[in-house]
Amino acid sequence: MKTILRYIMIGLLLGCLGCSDWLDVRPRTEMKEEDMYATEEGFKNVLIGAYIRLVSEDLYGKNTTVSVPELLAQHWETSTSTTEAKTLDDIRKFNFENSGAKDIVEKMWLQYYKTIASLNNMLAQIDVKKDIFTSGNYELIKGEALGLRAFLHFDVLRLWGPVPRHADLGQEAIPYLTEMTKDPNKALPLSYQQVLEKIRTDLEAAEKLLAKDPIIECKSSVLNLGYGAILSKDFKRPEDEFQYYRSNRFNYYAVKATQARYYQWINEPEKAVECANEVIAAINPDDNTVKFPLADAVIDGTEDNKTGDRIMSCEHIFALHSSILEEIIRPLFIDFDGYSQKLQSIQTAYETAIHTNDIRFDKNNYWEEKPIPVSGRVQNMFKKYWVNGTTSTTLMPLIRVSEMYFIVMECGSLTEAGEKFRAFRISRNMDSSVDNELTDKPAVDRRLEKEYRKEFYGEGQMFYYYKRHRVEQYTWPAAFSVDAAKYVIPRPDSQLVFE
Repeated sequence: MKTILRYIMIGLLLGCLGCSDWLDVRPRTEMKEEDMYATEEGFKNVLIGAYIRLVSEDLYGKNTTVSVPELLAQHWETSTSTTEAKTLDDIRKFNFENSGAKDIVEKMWLQYYKTIASLNNMLAQIDVKKDIFTSGNYELIKGEALGLRAFLHFDVLRLWGPVPRHADLGQEAIPYLTEMTKDPNKALPLSYQQVLEKIRTDLEAAEKLLAKDPIIECKSSVLNLGYGAILSKDFKRPEDEFQYYRSNRFNYYAVKATQARYYQWINEPEKAVECANEVIAAINPDDNTVKFPLADAVIDGTEDNKTGDRIMSCEHIFALHSSILEEIIRPLFIDFDGYSQKLQSIQTAYETAIHTNDIRFDKNNYWEEKPIPVSGRVQNMFKKYWVNGTTSTTLMPLIRVSEMYFIVMECGSLTEAGEKFRAFRISRNMDSSVDNELTDKPAVDRRLEKEYRKEFYGEGQMFYYYKRHRVEQYTWPAAFSVDAAKYVIPRPDSQLVFE
């Protein structure tokens, strides 16, 4: 565990370095880069640095998960007393012309590409230094880097790219960077088709490199205990401490899950179902248990001194860890006057008249009305990211197995949709009266719209459902029109020059 923490601290330092540090041609910096890539340890630290950058406030720590896409999906009400209220309202209304909203999306854009640049710099070095790696870490690190590069470009495409299924393959999309460069001509947007091909290529390469990922042969629960943990049974485990905590890294199954998302996005349903089913069906060879089981309870950390687990960590295929995540989450969801939603709207969303025991709403598991001190005003507070009443989680889920069930429902046959929905419904303790609703594809889509909202509230996925289906009229929490053109977030004015 000490070594893992050391990686994180070194990674945090690396994550704070600007890309100009890598591009500076002065001898001092050249020596720093040469030293960094002289050992396997250096490559590990650079990769951890990329993960640390990803969980920053500008990316998955806040803006690209719990904030911007959730505002676009109309999920949050925000306090009018905050100084950023106008900016948040602009985002909610798809108004990116005003400076506050424009500044937020520009920071998101630049942080995406700075992280991609650091991955590209490492990838440019790794084949030359292949002989320094041990224990399969060359394949592991290169596979993760290529997979992350595809994942990040895909998320950039989902936000700033065209509406899928209605896009002209030749139209301009986003830059896809595969090398470290200061040349702005090499950072120009490619066509939609070119970007899709590059995402596919990187994911396929990552899949091959991660074919022996420890997460395939080892239980996630064992890997998450860390190096040196005493086990009651003789489970398989890696010898290298770096190879633990795989569900917090871009592992083999994260590649398959991203491929499922990708094929769903571009409307290749058979491939989407194949990839999603591989993740769902994954088992632990040691004991034949399901590798990513659906959670059947929300663990409340306020009872019996338990460690709270409202984010359903057993379902995590890819998540990000940060010890400073609480500093970001606290003002949003633990302190008062943060992101909220009306109780009546939430009751409608969770269909509480039908599903009275849904684990996500029952016993105030995800939402709780609390009086604000002094004012006495009541706020409906979102609790998914709480461990208990005063502490937040240190994990941000990016892909969960429940999404794989939804992908099969959307892309598979009606029979497959019914089977997957029943398994999911049982896990969430929803009423069985909805089992016979899925009579045709429109009915499946109507059910999925409701389930995406409930399941991924606060995780940033509902907006992508709307964009994928080009929904022009939101009906929850109130009627809201979205012209198809609005789904393409304006690209920032800034050039991709990393200095």
